[in-house]
Amino acid sequence: MKRILLCCLATLALSACSSHKPPQASAVAPQAVAPQAAKPVADSAALAKAALEKKIDANMAANPAFIPFAADSRELDEAGKGQILRQIASFQSSKKLIIRGYCHHGSSNARAVAHARAVAVKQFLVASGVPAKHLVVRYNTDKDAQGVQITSK
Repeated sequence: MKRILLCCLATLALSACSSHKPPQASAVAPQAVAPQAAKPVADSAALAKAALEKKIDANMAANPAFIPFAADSRELDEAGKGQILRQIASFQSSKKLIIRGYCHHGSSNARAVAHARAVAVKQFLVASGVPAKHLVVRYNTDKDAQGVQITSK
């Protein structure tokens, strides 16, 4: 038993004196990995931006003055904001804008949703430099539409 213990200790001692060094990580490796890891993130951001621009283009082609909303949503999405920003110069120069929120009356809280949509667009317009005194908020639950119509008077 003592012999086995001595052999183990001798092996351990000799291995500690070994001249074999473990490979060191080079400073170049993390830098080489970082751009490759960042590239998919940058590509996905570019794809997301392109998809958003495509959605804004489609909305503008359909009706530039109508900002579509998701069913029962009160939130102005990024496509809606982009659609408004593309027209902000004409909105800023208008004497009066009527912002009419729509939500089909089939929804249990259609009036509240239609009004909240119009208010969300009004708040975004004001934050974008359109004077609040030029904005009138209205809502409609009779038309089968999900969004906000901006009309210049």
